[in-house]
Amino acid sequence: MDVKPDLQKNQRPPSVFHIEINKKLIIVLFVIATVISGATCGGIWFLYRMYKTLPTLDQLENIEPPLSSKVIGKNGILVYEFSIERRSWVPLKQIPQNLVNAVIAIEDRKFFDHWGVDVKRILGAVVINLVRGHYAQGGSTLTQQLARNVYLSSRTSMIRKIREAMTAVQIETYYTKKEILELYLNQVYFGAGVYGVESAAHYYFNKPVSKLDLNECSVLAGIIQLPERYRPDKKDNNRRITIRRSKVLQAMEKMNFIDKKNAETLSNSPVPCNPENDISKRSPYFVEYIRQYCEQKYGDDMLYNGGLTIYTTIDVDAQDSIEHGLKGQLAELQTRMNSYFLDKSLFHKRHKIPRDFFMSHFDSLYDAYKPECDLLPDSLKRRIVQTAIAAIDVKTGGILAMVGGRDFMESKFNRAIQAVRQPGSAFKPFVYTAAIDHGFTPASIIMDQPITLMTPQGEWHPENYEGTFNGPVTLRFALNHSLNMVAIQTLLQVGADTVVDYARKMGLKQHLEAVPSLAIGSCEVIPMELLSAYSIFPNKGVRAEPYFINRIVDKNGRILETHEHSETQVLSPQTSFIMCDLLSSVVRNGTGAAIPGLGFSRPSAGKTGTSNDYSDAWFVGFTPQIACCVWVGMDERRSLGYGLTGAQAAIPIYVKAMIALHKKLPVEYFQKPDSGVVSLRICGESHLIANSSCPNVYNEVFLTKTLPVPCDLHGAGKTKKTNLMKLFGPQEKQQNNTP
Repeated sequence: MDVKPDLQKNQRPPSVFHIEINKKLIIVLFVIATVISGATCGGIWFLYRMYKTLPTLDQLENIEPPLSSKVIGKNGILVYEFSIERRSWVPLKQIPQNLVNAVIAIEDRKFFDHWGVDVKRILGAVVINLVRGHYAQGGSTLTQQLARNVYLSSRTSMIRKIREAMTAVQIETYYTKKEILELYLNQVYFGAGVYGVESAAHYYFNKPVSKLDLNECSVLAGIIQLPERYRPDKKDNNRRITIRRSKVLQAMEKMNFIDKKNAETLSNSPVPCNPENDISKRSPYFVEYIRQYCEQKYGDDMLYNGGLTIYTTIDVDAQDSIEHGLKGQLAELQTRMNSYFLDKSLFHKRHKIPRDFFMSHFDSLYDAYKPECDLLPDSLKRRIVQTAIAAIDVKTGGILAMVGGRDFMESKFNRAIQAVRQPGSAFKPFVYTAAIDHGFTPASIIMDQPITLMTPQGEWHPENYEGTFNGPVTLRFALNHSLNMVAIQTLLQVGADTVVDYARKMGLKQHLEAVPSLAIGSCEVIPMELLSAYSIFPNKGVRAEPYFINRIVDKNGRILETHEHSETQVLSPQTSFIMCDLLSSVVRNGTGAAIPGLGFSRPSAGKTGTSNDYSDAWFVGFTPQIACCVWVGMDERRSLGYGLTGAQAAIPIYVKAMIALHKKLPVEYFQKPDSGVVSLRICGESHLIANSSCPNVYNEVFLTKTLPVPCDLHGAGKTKKTNLMKLFGPQEKQQNNTP
C-alpha cells in the first residue's frame, strides 16, 4: 500500500523536545492561575479584614466629636472655653451658603455627583504629584476627609487610604449629602486648635459663622488645605492666604457660584481678619472656680469634651476693666511700699545703692554688708503686695467680678474666697448695727476717751488711729472718723455676745471671740463673706446667698442645673436703712471722703478697715445695686508701710472697680422705708429734737421706736444745766417723754 510522503510526515510521532515544552507551559499556566487565585483570595481576605475594621452601624449613627464647654458671662459674652478640641456645633441651616459653596468649589467640586470616592480625581492627583515630584494635590473627597477626621488617624499610608475610601462609601450610604456637609463643616480643622466653622469664625473674625460675608467665607475655605500655613492671623501667612483666597474665588467662579467681577474685586481686597480677644487669660480666678466646681460635679470628660454651656453671673466688661486697671494700681502700691522700707535701709543711705538695684540683689548685698547692718534682714526682704476684689449684685447675690490676687500664674490661691484676714475697722458696722437695734441712734452721745481693759494678757490700752480723743461725740461722728474708743464702748454696752450673734447671722462664718477687741476687728474674715454681709444693708435687710452660676445646659439644650435663689431676712428694712445712711456719711464726710473726688459720685456707702501695723487695708462699700470689697495686703502678715490704710491703699482700687461695674446702670438712691423711720431736725449742741431757738441744727434719721426727746438747752425747754452724760448710750427711757 502506497503512502503519500506528506501524510506520513504529519503522522510522525511528537519529539521529546515538544513534549517538554508543553509540560513547562502547563506548569507556568498552573502557577499563574495559582498566583492569580491566591492573590484573589488574598485580596478578598484582605478586604474582608479591612471591612471588619470599618466603623460599625452604631458608630456611624453616633458621630459625636469632642465639643468645648463654654463659660458665658452676664451679658452673653464668652468668658472661657474648656476644651481639648475647641469646637462648637452649628446646624447646616446656620452656615452661609457662600461658605458651603466655597468649600465645595475648592475641596470637592463633584461632591453632589460621587458616591464617596472620586476615582477620576484620585488618578489625576497621582499623575500631577508624579509629574511635579512632590505632593501638590490631594484626591480625597469631602466624605473621605470626614472619614479620616472622625474614624482614622492622619498618618499617610496605603492601608489608611483604602480604609478611608471604604469608610467614605459607608458614610455616603448612611447619610444624605446635606448631613455629610454638616458633619464635615463641624469637624474640619482650621488651625490654632480650632475645629469647625463656628469656632473658626469666632477665632478669626470675632463673629458667629452665620454673620460671615463672602470675603470671609473664601478665606475660611482656603484655610482647610494647610491650616497652619494659611491662618490669616499670622502676618507671615499674609501673602500665602491672599493667593489661596484667589484660588478659592476662581474655583467658585468656575462653578458659577459667583460672577467674575465679584471674584476679581475680592481678590484685590485686603484679607479680612479680626481675631477675637484672647480669652485664655480672662478672669482666671473666676474661671478656676468654675473649673473646680464642674469637674467635681460632672467630671473631666464632660467638662472638656461634653459641650456644656455654663451661664454665669460675671460682668465680663467690668471684670476686664478691673483687671486691666489693677496692674498699674498694684505697681504703684508696690513702689510706695518699697520706698518706705528702703528709706530705713543703711545699705541705701550709707552706700548710695540705687533702690531698684538693691531690691533685685538683696541677698548678695546683705552678705557683703552684713557687719555694718543693724536692721533685721526680714524687714528688708522683698514684699509682694497682693489684693482681693469681689463684687456682687446686692439683690440676687450674683458675683459680678472677682480677682483673687495680682497674678494667677504666680499664685492660684484665691484670696477673695480663701484668704482669712483681720478686717480692722471694717468690722465696726456689725457693732453699730447691733447698737441701732438695741436703742442707740445716730445721734446717741458716747464719750471718746481713754479706757483701760483687763485681758488674759494683762492691761489693754486701746487708742484711736490719730492718738487723740474727742470727748462726747455722736455715734455718726464716731463711725465717720472710725473712732476705736467709741466702737469698743458701744460693744461693751450692747454686749460682745450680741455683736457676735449679729455678725454670725449676717454671714461671717469664721471664729469670732466675744472680747472687747472684736469691736476694732481683731477677728478674721474671708473677703467674700464680709462683702455678703455688707450687701444686706442696701437690700433692705435681706441676705442673698452669693453664687457664680445661673444655669448649666448640655449640648442638646437640656438644663442640667439652675440656680435656686436663696435669701434670708436678717435685719429689718428700717435698721438697714439707718446703717445705709450712717455708712453714706462715711463716704461724704469720713474716712471714705476721697471717693467722690476720685470719680465715683453716685450715692454710695461703705467703710474703711486697717489692721494692726498696716498689714491689711480694706474698703467695703455699696450702692443700691452693687456691693464691692477690696482687700490689699501681703500673704505673709507684714506691714504695707506706715500710712497705707484702707483709705490710701484700697479706696483707689475700689473706685475704679465701682466705676466699671456701674457703667451701664442708672443712678439709684437708698430708699427710706414707708414706715418705721423718720427724719428729724436735731440741735447741734444737745443732739435732741431741735426747736426754733436752737442755733445750730442738722437733720438726722431715727427708728420710730428710739426717738430722742426735745432739746432742753434752748427755748422753752431750757434748763439751768444739762448733764450730757445722761445722753450717753441708749435713749429708750426717754421715749415716754417724746411728744
